[in-house]
Amino acid sequence: MRRRLRTALLPALLLLLGTFALPAGAAVDPGTGQAYETARVVVPMTFPVAGPTSFSDNFLACRSGCARMHMGQDLMGPKMSPLVAAFDGVVTSVSRDSRSGNTLTIAADRGPAAGWSAIYVHVNNDTPGTDDGRGTGAYAFPAGIEPGARVLAGQLVAWRGDSGNAESTGPHLHLELRKGSGWGGTVYNAYPSLAAARRLAVPAPSGPHPAGSLMRHPTGSLWLLSDDAKRPVSAAVLASLGRSAASAVPMTSSESLGYRTGPAALPPDGAVLRDPAGTTWLVTAGTRAKAPAPGLAALGLAAPRVWPVGDADLAGLPVVEELPQTPFYAGALHRVDGRVHQVGADGLLHPATPAVTGSHGWTTSDVAALPEGSELPAQGAPLGLRDGTLVQTPGHLVAVVSGGAVRRLRDARQVAAYGYSGRPRQVVPAAELAGLRTAEISQR
Repeated sequence: MRRRLRTALLPALLLLLGTFALPAGAAVDPGTGQAYETARVVVPMTFPVAGPTSFSDNFLACRSGCARMHMGQDLMGPKMSPLVAAFDGVVTSVSRDSRSGNTLTIAADRGPAAGWSAIYVHVNNDTPGTDDGRGTGAYAFPAGIEPGARVLAGQLVAWRGDSGNAESTGPHLHLELRKGSGWGGTVYNAYPSLAAARRLAVPAPSGPHPAGSLMRHPTGSLWLLSDDAKRPVSAAVLASLGRSAASAVPMTSSESLGYRTGPAALPPDGAVLRDPAGTTWLVTAGTRAKAPAPGLAALGLAAPRVWPVGDADLAGLPVVEELPQTPFYAGALHRVDGRVHQVGADGLLHPATPAVTGSHGWTTSDVAALPEGSELPAQGAPLGLRDGTLVQTPGHLVAVVSGGAVRRLRDARQVAAYGYSGRPRQVVPAAELAGLRTAEISQR
């Protein structure tokens, strides 16, 4: 009897299962009109929460009394857990809405995840330790997370919360993985990608760092960042640039891949170098000339600082036959009316404040003695602080100067996230920064 009953029910059961089974391929949620895809994909990504998290596959589960389907995965865990970028990309949307909640979208634009977007929902809106709904301003997104900001996989981008319709379900991150541009893309089940994702205990160093930054690769090598390239720099060249390896900040492999590799950094104009064979060279206008002591003295450099360098450090500097015939060569430093000036590539004298002089690492040994009766070149625009300088005002504003802009580090969390904790800072007057434009540190 039981066998006959099972035999009779089996076709009906198969028919019922077939009614609810969704074939692989595009479909539409009738409740919301959202397009989704049931094909299994694994998008290479970093797990979007740093720290303890539990989750199970609830893609397409009933929501709102089955009026709609669940389009994401709910990653449950403590409120204020760090949310990190799932992949390298660009922030395409940020929403701060007291009713629908705080959300964030990141679109991958390079690497194996290119073309995919991650949507973060229920970002925190409370003051830590409360459920007051008043924390969006300071505790939803870190400074700089705005549309257009570039982020790196593992970088802190938000904090987990219960904003929107999650107030009654407990703090969690609702994560959606979409093929295409953010909210307009087709939803895929994020579960396989989350299960395979690399997990972090804490966020990775933030980035990308601004132009002028001195970076230390995980291999230990040092690089100087320009606008679109990273340039290897030796310890000897670094010293001639007035910089110390102690100021280098950590570069992730992901950040390194975001830059093309440019030519090695060169000693600056005005530097006096000594090669392994004992030959002394003066650098000017991107070239080098042999500089015996009498020749340097004639240029006002009786006792200059001399930087020992290797042959490889000189390779990018073409050799010219003669030293400059005037003390006003490109890179020369002179004191005029009590103030240090540098001769630029334009032949003009550019004044430098003490803060600017300090940012370049110049000392009195680098300033030439002007011959009596010298006819001075015309004055040019004042020099700015060196790109990559970590500065602090007496009022404790901390910032990185880059591209003529002050890129403020807004709090201790951001200082730590960008790797600047414990790095040397140069104290500058607030007025020195007042004339510079401001920009977020995350902007390139």
